[in-house]
Amino acid sequence: MENERTQGKRSQISKPEQFSILLIFIGTSLAILDRVRAGSVILALGTAGFAFLKYKRVGMKRRIELFLPLAIACALFVVAVTLPHAR
Repeated sequence: MENERTQGKRSQISKPEQFSILLIFIGTSLAILDRVRAGSVILALGTAGFAFLKYKRVGMKRRIELFLPLAIACALFVVAVTLPHAR
């Protein structure tokens, strides 16, 4: 019975995580609609936020599960900022 309660808490998504998911969808939509730079920046912020919040919520002990998504989000942000002719 107790295991079901803890499993129910883990499956719920908090408001900040929902906001991060919303940012990911907005960033993807903007990138599809030819706003590559803005979409990539928003997507990077949403991905970094979601990775950090999930790491904090679940309490994982392996740091790679935090650093790898953050590194990918940072790389996406850097590429988005340095694009020469992005609209």
